[in-house]
Amino acid sequence: MVSNKAFQYVKRIATSVMIMVLITYGMYTQNSWLQYGSIFIIMGLQMGYQILKNVRAGPLVNANMEEAARSYRDKALFSAKESEVNRAKEGSKGGGSGMGMSTMGLLFVPLLIFIGTGQVLRMFFPDMPSWQSYAIGFIISMPFSIFLQARSGVSRGLMVTPKSYQISRKGIVFDYSGRSYIMYFPIEKINIKKEGKCLEVEGKPTQTTVIPNRVKLFTKDVNKLQKILKSHIESE
Repeated sequence: MVSNKAFQYVKRIATSVMIMVLITYGMYTQNSWLQYGSIFIIMGLQMGYQILKNVRAGPLVNANMEEAARSYRDKALFSAKESEVNRAKEGSKGGGSGMGMSTMGLLFVPLLIFIGTGQVLRMFFPDMPSWQSYAIGFIISMPFSIFLQARSGVSRGLMVTPKSYQISRKGIVFDYSGRSYIMYFPIEKINIKKEGKCLEVEGKPTQTTVIPNRVKLFTKDVNKLQKILKSHIESE
């Protein structure tokens, strides 16, 4: 059985692989529609799939936001306003949000290697059929894809840095992209980064990627925040 980690690796490079295969096949069959339209076809399908996922996740997102609004009215065990978060972030590294190696990088770096290799081979071996040049480019690009994916690692969700947040009795309530979300207790783990005045907190996986389940919480009082959160880590 294929492991979940391996499945995530394949899933994250599948888009670039599909584009390269379609371009090569389009050259082999002399189908210019496939050859030049592959990127738009795959990206269009991917965007449509993402929109569909977001629409289907609507009820879950709304329920989470409603609970976040209620929790904001509860007594706060700990809170950090935007000004306090900004002060804590001063001089620290990695204050942004993301998933390690960006998805765009995992997509376009292999494509650039694929196209570049194909062009170079056509330049030095003009008698070689175009599809063969790009087939070789595809083969050469795969080790780079695997290397970039391995270096990126498999993320268990989107890591975000809230502008402000509050610890309530039900979880961590935070603001992100103009919305309020709640990461419910118990949480799974805490990664302490005292030198950056930051705690990286990972909650339970949510049913949708729209709701972040990993947050970087910046604060001047790391010890106090750590003590509060430690009592809400899920027991092994």
